[in-house]
Amino acid sequence: MSLSLRYKHVPSGVVSNSSKSEGQTKEKAASSRLVDETKVHGFETELISLEKMLDQRQSSDQFKAIGIVGKRGVGKTTLCQVLFKKKEPVGPVQANFLPRIWVCMSWKPNEYRDDFKATVVRRMLTYLGIENDIIDSVYKDHSLSGLLYALHLQLTGKKYLIVLDDVKETGEWFANLDSPITEKEKWGERLAFGLPKGHGGTIIVTSRDEKVAKMMVGEKNLLHLLPLSHPKSCSSIFNDHINEGPKLENDTECKEFLKKCAGLPLAATMMGKIKSEELAAEKAAKEAAEKAAKEAAEKAAKEAAEKAAKEAAEKAAKEATEKAAKEPESPISSKDEEKNKIEELPTESKPIQPDDAAKNSKDDKKIKSVEVPAGEEPIQQQEKDARSSSKDDEQIKSKEHPAEAEPRPHQEGAAH
Repeated sequence: MSLSLRYKHVPSGVVSNSSKSEGQTKEKAASSRLVDETKVHGFETELISLEKMLDQRQSSDQFKAIGIVGKRGVGKTTLCQVLFKKKEPVGPVQANFLPRIWVCMSWKPNEYRDDFKATVVRRMLTYLGIENDIIDSVYKDHSLSGLLYALHLQLTGKKYLIVLDDVKETGEWFANLDSPITEKEKWGERLAFGLPKGHGGTIIVTSRDEKVAKMMVGEKNLLHLLPLSHPKSCSSIFNDHINEGPKLENDTECKEFLKKCAGLPLAATMMGKIKSEELAAEKAAKEAAEKAAKEAAEKAAKEAAEKAAKEAAEKAAKEATEKAAKEPESPISSKDEEKNKIEELPTESKPIQPDDAAKNSKDDKKIKSVEVPAGEEPIQQQEKDARSSSKDDEQIKSKEHPAEAEPRPHQEGAAH
């Protein structure tokens, strides 16, 4: 079959610089859900079994297809992820397989929904570093056969590892992945025709459906994954997701939890995440309640202080009023009142008081007396002095001659 393909040439056995870097980037993106190996528990035996199955082949160049089956949440994807990224010591995948491609067998946006087969091959080519416009051109000109042929050319001479995770599709197109293409068959008839044989390439299929996996890899190449049986394994998965709060420690708690999660790592993981969220929510609610209580206490204390201050002020004002009512005002004399009124009036408008008039009269007389020349007394003053002198003389005489002081009437009449 002759196809005019504009693809990046990759020498046999290696990956070109651009394809390798892009492929590793795609690999990283495809396996972004990879778990932390330190948080994987209970898969030690299964991991060893899977590594042995990778090595069980008649020659290093023999193609190998392996199927991992088990119920949902049992850890099929997790087991493959640990194998895919194992580095301590250098894992069998890291050391022996390149390129490594992780294909999630579920729908994604903007893909060929009308042809899921083309979607699967397109993802592989994308992870190998083939540009999207080239893939689109090949699919447009040569349909599914062109895509499979391009995949075969890219993988030829390489010891590749491809993981097809969570396969649900059935049909002959996915069957017998170890089948090589013959001259009588067409490229687009099977997925297996795009996978070169004879260079040690390997395919790992995970599926809940044992029939699907058996159809793809054969019954002898199946690894059955069972639920975890050790209580500590599930409790450790649970505890890994609890950042703060009580964890499962004693044997009784671990055994009870094993029953609750039915030995499924996914269930243990989800329960741990839910519990962690609940604890975080409780902590947040507690902190919010404490903050609200503190604010309420501060507000109440402030209001109480303001109320106490107000009551104290009202009490003090009341006591002052009562005290003022009990103490009579000191009486003010009418004279003081008049004096106050006079002081309040302007100087020009003050009325002349009797005392002031008398004082002024006295002053006037004094001034007049001062104005009279020396030796010249006023007539009124001379008369007053004369009367006063005469009166004094009569009083002296009456004292010296009392009998003569008052003449008898008959004598006065006789005289007349």
